[in-house]
Amino acid sequence: MNRANLFSYHKWATLACLEHVQALGEKLYKKKGANSFASIQETIEHVLGVEKLWLLRMSSVKNPTFEHFDLETTEKAIEAFRLLHAEMELFFASLSNVQWSEALNYQNMRGDEFSTTREEMLFTFVNHASYHRGQVTSLLRQFGKQGIALDYIYFQKQNR
Repeated sequence: MNRANLFSYHKWATLACLEHVQALGEKLYKKKGANSFASIQETIEHVLGVEKLWLLRMSSVKNPTFEHFDLETTEKAIEAFRLLHAEMELFFASLSNVQWSEALNYQNMRGDEFSTTREEMLFTFVNHASYHRGQVTSLLRQFGKQGIALDYIYFQKQNR
């Protein structure tokens, strides 16, 4: 799988997850449950903040800070992800293969030093978001609702 397919899948899964929650009712977005984050809203706000942080790292911003987002509704969350993903797409399109393979040095939020290629960073934040989409499904099940299939194979089937 190439980078473009991976990122296309990521965008699809993110929006599909949010649109599913939206269709089930805004009340569930804010409802408290038992998970890493207390609600779907808090989970989504975390994912957006992390993706923004990875974009800054990939852009060679030195010591970027984690931005906290307040996404009060699923509509605001959908719009925020669309905007961030559009910004990412523009940035990604500007990179050469050499730049994708270039190792960048950064510190994580705990102060640990890393040297990671942009390609590895892309995989890292896509994988991170997949983990948290699973947590959204877990919260929905706690609330008596079903999640939706977000595996890559469903994206591939839908986009053939």
